[in-house]
Amino acid sequence: AGVAARGSADAGTGARRGEPAARPAVEMVIAGRGVIRIELLPREAPKAVRHFLALVDRKFYDGVLFHRVEPKQVAQAGDPESRAVDGRKIAGIPSADAARLYHLGAGGSGETVPLEAGGVCLRGTIGLARGVDPNSGDSQFFFNLADNHRLDSQYTVFGRVVSGADVMDRIEQGDRVKSIRRVKLSARTPRRGRASR
Repeated sequence: AGVAARGSADAGTGARRGEPAARPAVEMVIAGRGVIRIELLPREAPKAVRHFLALVDRKFYDGVLFHRVEPKQVAQAGDPESRAVDGRKIAGIPSADAARLYHLGAGGSGETVPLEAGGVCLRGTIGLARGVDPNSGDSQFFFNLADNHRLDSQYTVFGRVVSGADVMDRIEQGDRVKSIRRVKLSARTPRRGRASR
């Protein structure tokens, strides 16, 4: 079960009733690559955003690998089992081999959230990875490295890159997430369109 948002206008934003909703965002630091800022989408995917922010607050993502990268398609991370794997061992091998050899891709926090369909998988959006069951999304997420319309409405889209798209484009399999933390976006950060560079 997800964390309940008490007294907030938007799930996970911290805004109180009667106040304008804050724009929830996180900053992801990827070792050796740089920083990506992500605006979360609580109106479109309230349960996924609450769940993701609860994991961020627990520092769940610190040290996980991007265990699956399909060039010009997706870059996936969030499996806690990947913390124990040397990223150099999975760099440059097919993602299916990395999954099989190092048992990556099935781990999670143990709490799932239901599919919140309707989002469009444009370049720079963040989706919640899942298994065969559409309601099995948990801690694993993926960046859409290109427009992936074949994934539309099959995955929960819960965020979008607002800065650091160049960093996103350089992610390689085996790269490690140093940290993901909540941040406030400036009023000048663009809110619409594709991922900003």
